Amino acid sequence: MKLPPDVIRYLLIGQVVIPIFINATITFGIGWITFRQQATVTVWVLDKGAVTDFLGACYLLPAITCLIATPIVRGQVARGDVPALTVDMTGTWVRFFRGGLIWRATKFGLTGLISLIGPVMATWSLFGSDTIATFWFLLVKVAFATLLGCVVTPLIAIVAMTDAPKSHDPETASCSEI
Repeated sequence: MKLPPDVIRYLLIGQVVIPIFINATITFGIGWITFRQQATVTVWVLDKGAVTDFLGACYLLPAITCLIATPIVRGQVARGDVPALTVDMTGTWVRFFRGGLIWRATKFGLTGLISLIGPVMATWSLFGSDTIATFWFLLVKVAFATLLGCVVTPLIAIVAMTDAPKSHDPETASCSEI
């Protein structure tokens, strides 16, 4: 990728540093609400299990981040706060993620799930236990979500920055622009 220095600075601050705090806070809050009544979290169960929770995060974190960040970044590009990018600057991989917002979020979510299902399963297998103390589970959960967010949020922003400016004329707007 051949990104200008101001874009790299924008991605690092606006799409990595700030989301670190957001992802950590939301992940801890949801985890605390969900698991606070348990002394331990069972690793290999479907209902409130560690692996199930992590695999859900592999899909939901990128998908929800895409739904939130894409309109924000598009607005920043439209206002001129952030420069638009071209495929020449980013690489052709951005073409895969093009499409309507829901479809784009689905692709990011599925990419996260498919890419991380093996590493998540392997990592939890290494723990060698059927349970983990809730405190340690929450700590690992927050670290995982924070790291995942640090990777996917800038990628989502890059894709949004390559979107062609949309017409605001209701006569020519389509549902795929949403």
